[in-house]
Amino acid sequence: MSSQTTINKEYQLFLNEIFTHQEIWLLESQEGMACHPSFEDNQQMCILFWSNGILAEAERDGDFENLEARNLSLAEFMENWLPGMDDEGVVCGLNWQNEEGGMEILPADLLEDLMKQSSEKGVQK
Repeated sequence: MSSQTTINKEYQLFLNEIFTHQEIWLLESQEGMACHPSFEDNQQMCILFWSNGILAEAERDGDFENLEARNLSLAEFMENWLPGMDDEGVVCGLNWQNEEGGMEILPADLLEDLMKQSSEKGVQK
């Protein structure tokens, strides 16, 4: 299986999980949230998100040890976060794992994929 096929499969699993639970997870504190320079363009910042709380909690070490895992409703993420991130020129880092990184996607592209999937499955608000 090619690495692109693996990435596409992981991305679809990510989308399926957040639609099943109607939420997405991040790590944050009053000082900020879990971010990392993009592996694709180190001048661009990734805001990190996970498809479930277990994966988010697993990343609470090193630079992120003082951050708390928090969930966002999928509707809030789609309506508020992704458009704002797109305006700020940051990237979404999905299911990030320590120094290995994770999938990186532009907020507008993720929103488009979520809208497409929501028309197929329906988003609960």
